[in-house]
Amino acid sequence: MPNRQAQPVTITVPSQMLAMADRIARKEGRTRSEVFREAIRAYFWKRRWEAIQAYGARKAKKMGIKTDEDIERIIDEGRA
Repeated sequence: MPNRQAQPVTITVPSQMLAMADRIARKEGRTRSEVFREAIRAYFWKRRWEAIQAYGARKAKKMGIKTDEDIERIIDEGRA
């Protein structure tokens, strides 16, 4: 049996969500699977972005950065 990179999964979604995914798939000439994969990728990207923002906020707090002016001042100091 060949090694598959993609694995099938079964999920349960509300009927309205499935209908919306099917409409999008038809309109864009894609499969239902492609629409759901894109939605999952977007979710993972959003979670990663939120983690990056939280990290930046923690670092800014530690450095005493409260405003955009503080950031510009630090950049200017670094360039001097």
